[in-house]
Amino acid sequence: MSILSKGIAVVGSTTIDKIVSQHQRIFKIGGATAYAGITYSRHGIGTQVVSNIAPGDRKIIRRLEQENVVVLDGPTDRTTQFINDIRQHSRRQKILYRARSIQLQQLSAVAKRAGALHLGPLHPDDIEPEALTALNAHNLKIFLDVQGYTRKVGPPQVSAAVSKHLTSALKAAHIIKANGAELNLIVDHYQENLTQIMKSFEIEESVITLGQDGGWVESMRSGKSDFSAQKVATAVDPTGAGDVFFASYLVGRFLNNQNIADACRYAARTAGRQVSGKYITFDVLALP
Repeated sequence: MSILSKGIAVVGSTTIDKIVSQHQRIFKIGGATAYAGITYSRHGIGTQVVSNIAPGDRKIIRRLEQENVVVLDGPTDRTTQFINDIRQHSRRQKILYRARSIQLQQLSAVAKRAGALHLGPLHPDDIEPEALTALNAHNLKIFLDVQGYTRKVGPPQVSAAVSKHLTSALKAAHIIKANGAELNLIVDHYQENLTQIMKSFEIEESVITLGQDGGWVESMRSGKSDFSAQKVATAVDPTGAGDVFFASYLVGRFLNNQNIADACRYAARTAGRQVSGKYITFDVLALP
């Protein structure tokens, strides 16, 4: 039986995102919980989301439930809200509100039922630090997107910085994902190269994404494997493509038992569909 056949829980903020582009301003559901959660569910994996959503935003939960994603939310006065400005070549972000941190008891409850956890924090305090430490006591595969631990949150600007909680997160993780800028921050912070960091924290694989330039996977067992990005005729919206890529890669590795190269090719195709607006389509996540 594969790890993901037992189900997965995606942990982190589910957000209300305001997307500002050259031609429009739209509101949609965001976060790894949405993009990775839906990706897992569409592959027939029992998927739960651990996220704190305000009572007035229950429409978010209904949307995810339509994709067969079970939402386990805790009490909070606010739902996390982001502004993503993609009018330039690089994305600029602001955070308007932050939900209550995900608590130890929330993770402990889901850890007893899932086969794996996908940690997708959007900022350093998204998950209670004690919960990260407690994960080491569970016999679970832990997948970590480091994004939230390489950010400093304003208010309201989001800027690049390594969080003091990154060490606890890396200690808990077996597979990590970072983009090129995030990796550079981490390497500078620990003053070690990626291979040394992986040895220090006993990380099995690191997935490094470079957008349209592809990326590579560093494996402690088989070394470095480069991959190419899927060519896209028309890029509609890059939001969520990294989350879709990482989840699809993990589906390839731990559900379909693919090798690294095949899992990368599969993930690149799926992420390409996301960028072109053909995978998790606008209507699935759009908010009025």
